[in-house]
Amino acid sequence: MRKKICLLGATGSIGDSTLGVIDQHGDLFELHSIAAHKNWEKALKIAEKYQVQKVCMFNEQAADKLHQAASHLTVSHGMDGLVELCGDSEVSVVVNGLVGAVGCLPTLEAVRHSKIIALANKETMVMAGPVIRQALQKYPQAKIVPVDSEHNAIYQCLADRPISEVEQMILTASGGPFRTLPLEEFANISVAQALKHPTWTMGQKITIDSASMMNKGLEVIEAHFLFGVDYEQIAVVVHPQSIIHSLVQFRDGSLMAQMGVPDMKIPIQTALTWPDRLPLETGRVNLAEVANLELFAPDFERFPCLRLAYEAGKKGGTAPAILNAANEVLVAAFLNEEIAFNHIPQGIEYCLDKLDDSVEQLSLEVALEADKSSRNWASEFVQRIRN
Repeated sequence: MRKKICLLGATGSIGDSTLGVIDQHGDLFELHSIAAHKNWEKALKIAEKYQVQKVCMFNEQAADKLHQAASHLTVSHGMDGLVELCGDSEVSVVVNGLVGAVGCLPTLEAVRHSKIIALANKETMVMAGPVIRQALQKYPQAKIVPVDSEHNAIYQCLADRPISEVEQMILTASGGPFRTLPLEEFANISVAQALKHPTWTMGQKITIDSASMMNKGLEVIEAHFLFGVDYEQIAVVVHPQSIIHSLVQFRDGSLMAQMGVPDMKIPIQTALTWPDRLPLETGRVNLAEVANLELFAPDFERFPCLRLAYEAGKKGGTAPAILNAANEVLVAAFLNEEIAFNHIPQGIEYCLDKLDDSVEQLSLEVALEADKSSRNWASEFVQRIRN
């Protein structure tokens, strides 16, 4: 019997890669339902190709246009639509490829309905990691398998070994396009420059996050909550070739690494089929051709977003939610050419300075309220810069 998949973020880069896996293993997977932001034309093409009956467009106007173009489809919109798809009794696997904080509630709903969640939305764990962990304890049939290449690599290296055997987890980072750019030139970085990632093809927001290394900072926080390890046990190394996707240092001195070409179909298929390994049409690493694999420590002066993420993670409470929300607003402002690239970490620090330290226990409601407040503060910061 084929696994029925609900694909959130179907029109984005994670969606494209997931569909590529489904194409290669149509005997194992059936696309049951999809969700997208506002690209209703692409959503319609996907629905027609895979005979999908249920589609959620987060944008209401896009949902209306899709319904007019394809009245035979069951079309929903907004957060209610996303949540409804994740709770569908026919779905066994939810692939969450949504971008940003919008992915949090759907993940929680999927956990509550004991789904397998192939999680590419790192903001879920950053915003509400403690809430998700509590839900997983309450619904033990639910399971989160990370899709981010780094966390998926760690997942493979662990191979269900107990966390007590782990000494350190090492996340690799490409260093992005500005790894060697002189610091005095950071104020003049253009949007076009920041969108030229040297090794990965991704959506705009995550590409900017990679350029600032906020992507790696969010992944540090995500690793803390996904695997239950202290921040002191999570290291980051810059690895420009993006061949080693992450490593695990065990307490006996063994160091395990997962390697492969930079293709998101690999971690997605691993998440969908683990512990089985099925054939996949993708590139192969030729170590003789790769020659030298470089690994070196990150420069926190060059990448202050990584430092801020570590600080927010260690502070806990609502700090990670504030960090994430501020970053989303500031990245959008940079993409709209309203602020400079180096204003992103400055704006995040501005928002974190407003943090209320009185939160003792994080709830989803508290995290969402912090998210809302941080977005307002970040918007204030953008207006100050523009004026």
